[in-house]
Amino acid sequence: MLTSRSERGTVLLMFPAAMLIMVVLGAIVIDVGLSQVRGRELEAVAASAANDALGSLDVQQLRTDGTIRLDQPRAVAIARAAVAAGPLPEAVVTDVVITSDPLGRPEIAVTLELEVALVIAPALPGDLEVTTIRRTASVTILG
Repeated sequence: MLTSRSERGTVLLMFPAAMLIMVVLGAIVIDVGLSQVRGRELEAVAASAANDALGSLDVQQLRTDGTIRLDQPRAVAIARAAVAAGPLPEAVVTDVVITSDPLGRPEIAVTLELEVALVIAPALPGDLEVTTIRRTASVTILG
């Protein structure tokens, strides 16, 4: 198939536009992937902090009358200490909630936030340098 000289020049003009599109798509993939990985790590830290917050169980009351009671201020302190000692010490404990599940069993939910510095997005037009991710994990006492 033979092409005329004018048709060969159009490919040369479309190449820079195609490369720009590929760079922008690559940047999106890298930054979204980084955010997803950090989100999974944050969720694991939240689950660990929720498990550690079970240390706020009032053992004396459990031994006395069998009632399961969790101490809210102690649970918050334990969750913060667990996050500070964990793999993401820059994560912030935003909420520690003690509630009951639908069956009436005590439950602790820990919510964390983490700012993730993006890799490629700061080089692109716009004002996006960091993104904040939030994850919540909960633990239910089955006994």
